[in-house]
Amino acid sequence: MDEADYAAGLEDDASTEPETVYDNVGEWVIDWLLPTYSRPLDDVAKFRWDPQWWRYPEVVMRLEALWISWEKMRLEGGPAIVVFYRDYLDPMMRTIMDPDGPFHTFNPHKEDPDGPREHLPEPLPHSPMPPGLMAML
Repeated sequence: MDEADYAAGLEDDASTEPETVYDNVGEWVIDWLLPTYSRPLDDVAKFRWDPQWWRYPEVVMRLEALWISWEKMRLEGGPAIVVFYRDYLDPMMRTIMDPDGPFHTFNPHKEDPDGPREHLPEPLPHSPMPPGLMAML
C-alpha cells in the first residue's frame, strides 16, 4: 500500500463516522430528554429544574456530555443503553436537579418560567496561581 492509498483509507474511515440523531444538545434535550425524563417539581427541596436550563453553563456542559454519550451508546444497543442510564443519565440528572445543584437560585414558585432570571449562580471563586506553578505539576 502506498501513501496515497493509505491517505484515501484514512479519509474513508473519517467519512464513515456515524451521523448523530440530533444536531445539538438543545435538540436532544427538547426532543428526547424532556419527554422521557420526569420528576415531581412541586417540592423544590427534592428537585429543581429551570425551563431556561440553557442559561446555566454547568447544566449545558453536563447535558452536552450526556447527549454525546447517548449518541455513541445508542449505536452499541442493548447493555450499553442500560449502562447509559445507570452510569451516566441517572447520576448526572441527580446532580443537575439537586436542590443545592446548579439550579439552586431558581424557585419556580417565585419566578416566571419564561421571564428573566434575576439571580443566576455565581461562579466559584479562585485566586491567581503563582507564576510557574503549572510547569511544576
